[in-house]
Amino acid sequence: MVEKPENRDNARFRHKSPVTIENLKAGIIYQARMLNFSKNGLYFETDSLLRLGEEVFIGIEYSPYSEFKDTYECLRAKIMWRRELPTSHFKYGYGVRYSIDYAKQRAKNSNLKIVEDQRKHQRRPYSKPILYSAKNQLIKGLTKDISPAGVFIEADHVLHSGQEVNLAVPLKKAKTARIKGRVVWSSRDGFAVKFLKIKK
Repeated sequence: MVEKPENRDNARFRHKSPVTIENLKAGIIYQARMLNFSKNGLYFETDSLLRLGEEVFIGIEYSPYSEFKDTYECLRAKIMWRRELPTSHFKYGYGVRYSIDYAKQRAKNSNLKIVEDQRKHQRRPYSKPILYSAKNQLIKGLTKDISPAGVFIEADHVLHSGQEVNLAVPLKKAKTARIKGRVVWSSRDGFAVKFLKIKK
């Protein structure tokens, strides 16, 4: 199925990054790859079939909109068009338009403060042994970086996108944070977890 792309009234720039697509109604998270962006939207590819007009949250692992390196952003958007990709690694390509004028908000907030429906946290290196449990298994891993919104864990036992996980994250003064999270993307090296609930 091929849908006609929306009219583009601003320049697009190439930018490859792992992204997650969260269906707001179903609460399902899909893995995807971002390939280009503009000030009003972006293009991504995924194996998941999404409906035109759906509202989604797009989690960008390495946001091109931030002046800081390795910044995670989550932006609300509407799916405008879809096309099948017979020669790509993924099945479908999508064009989305942001539901909020983030460019206007950035102009008003030069320091890029967190705004409604936009989550942005700069990650920092954080290498610590960690215990995590999923499906009644207790497993050891190693954190590589962390932010107030999530953490990347290097592990031999890799979890899959959408899985819920319980973490025991070591803090200063021999304290431990008990965190409930959800895997938002994974690779051969490990997986990224979005924090859902934190108890110190």
